[in-house]
Amino acid sequence: MAKGIDVSSYQGNMNWEQAKNEIDFAIIRCGFGGNLTSQDDNKYARNTEECKRFNIPYGVYLYSYATTIEEADSEVEHTLRLIKGKKIEYPIFLDVESEVQKKLPLETLNDIVYHYCQRMEEAGYYVGIYANLDWFVNRLNSPKLDKFDHWLAQWSSEPTYTKPFGMWQYTSKLTISGIDGFVDGDIAYKDYPKLIREKGLNHLNDKEPSRKFKVGDNVLFTGTLYKDSYGNGPGQSRSNLKAIISRVNNQANATKPYNINNGLGWVSENDLALITGNELSVGDNVTIIAPGRASKDGSGKIAWGIGYKRKVLSIDTKAQYPYRIGNETGTTGYYQANALKKL
Repeated sequence: MAKGIDVSSYQGNMNWEQAKNEIDFAIIRCGFGGNLTSQDDNKYARNTEECKRFNIPYGVYLYSYATTIEEADSEVEHTLRLIKGKKIEYPIFLDVESEVQKKLPLETLNDIVYHYCQRMEEAGYYVGIYANLDWFVNRLNSPKLDKFDHWLAQWSSEPTYTKPFGMWQYTSKLTISGIDGFVDGDIAYKDYPKLIREKGLNHLNDKEPSRKFKVGDNVLFTGTLYKDSYGNGPGQSRSNLKAIISRVNNQANATKPYNINNGLGWVSENDLALITGNELSVGDNVTIIAPGRASKDGSGKIAWGIGYKRKVLSIDTKAQYPYRIGNETGTTGYYQANALKKL
């Protein structure tokens, strides 16, 4: 069990050097609402840098105002922008308590919270939900939210929430050195730094970008679409489908980490080839502008043909050299997209 605090701009320029002797961790507000710099917490950068300087493990929370899935997506992007590159050893929490959300139908509210948490998980983070007892019991009570860690706010001598929760905010009137006035006090029942590292989350162990493709890449897809990024629920197969990477799951156990065309399906990296601007299809006329290879796996002699005008005879998106180029007399060679100029 660890004792900590949660802070925001309301605590001002607190003295972390003094506070560190009385806490084991901190949860720091990064911002509120959608992805606008005006909605960043203006003490977030200072607070995270001070925690880093004094070796205080910390997590992050975003105060939510989302009333639609689109607004939840903006809150995801807001969070990701602010936590990128930071060493966060505690969870990323979504703070759900706003009056605008209180007016939402329960199913809508639960769908919004689930969407935010699911997307943050797909981005490779340990994510949780912050709410008070009333909200957890009477609003955020969908079973589908049970998979995410809960941070319970209940200012009392003992918590009475009956579902599992990993953190408890037990008071709003804690006093510690380095802070003028009161601050929220918290207890963590889990060893989050150890748990998060063991699960390979929060990008604490990252040495380089973990995925070949990124959101916004134009790709050519040939393969099977899946319901989720873990290979469940195979759906339709497609051949030579031009698509855009709309989401990426960076978790190590995601075998189908790319979502294409805003929810069409999740796909494997091996089923994608990057389109570099040519957007070639079978039958297109091209000029060869760089060497290829004699075979699509990159083996054999170099296939030159530079300056030749040929056709795209076939495309194998799984191959290192996916485009088979030639004419009626036969194959000239196999090329990558940047070796070809569409006529």
